[in-house]
Amino acid sequence: MNALPDNWNRDNQGNPKRLVSWGSRLDWEQIAYLTAVHEAAHVLVGWQHGMRVQRVWSREVPAPAGRSWTGCVTWDLSCTSSLGYAVMCAAGERAAARYVAELGLWEPEDIELVRADHDRLSAVENCGRFGFHVAVGGPVPHGVSGMRWTQVIEYADMDVDTLWAEITALTRVLVEREDMTGQDVADLFNRSLPPLVPGAEQGAGA
Repeated sequence: MNALPDNWNRDNQGNPKRLVSWGSRLDWEQIAYLTAVHEAAHVLVGWQHGMRVQRVWSREVPAPAGRSWTGCVTWDLSCTSSLGYAVMCAAGERAAARYVAELGLWEPEDIELVRADHDRLSAVENCGRFGFHVAVGGPVPHGVSGMRWTQVIEYADMDVDTLWAEITALTRVLVEREDMTGQDVADLFNRSLPPLVPGAEQGAGA
């Protein structure tokens, strides 16, 4: 198992990541799966939109009390649209919500269990850099290219539904291995990774 990165409690933009902690109606094995299914959805929905995964990990992490889990996906420099990136960001939360619902345990308060504000913030910040406005609290301003976050969620739900069998397959492996490279994921599905941006150096890009 690879060591945790120094910034394991931050996402790729430096925003604080939310830890999922044991203490809800889910047991610790379900919490571990919940964290992994979130990351697996990022990987496979991002892949569908042309993003090339570099590394994905999901595991128990240090906590001041009790037991907590988190994970992260890093990407090689690869091609995707702003909408594709936003949908990838939303997919983790949507897959986690689907998993809890399929357990038959979903209650309104469980939104706190699956919510991933750092992913939504990543979509807003990164898409905004490319002129695509992700509107969270209202409509997209007139004359501006963009989409409401609620609409992004609808696209993410469709992708998660389409890819659910693959997402759950990757989740099971990720729970066991805790840390995988992009090539590990490609080998699991006997597929090729999406191409790198021509002429770009390899590195985390999202």
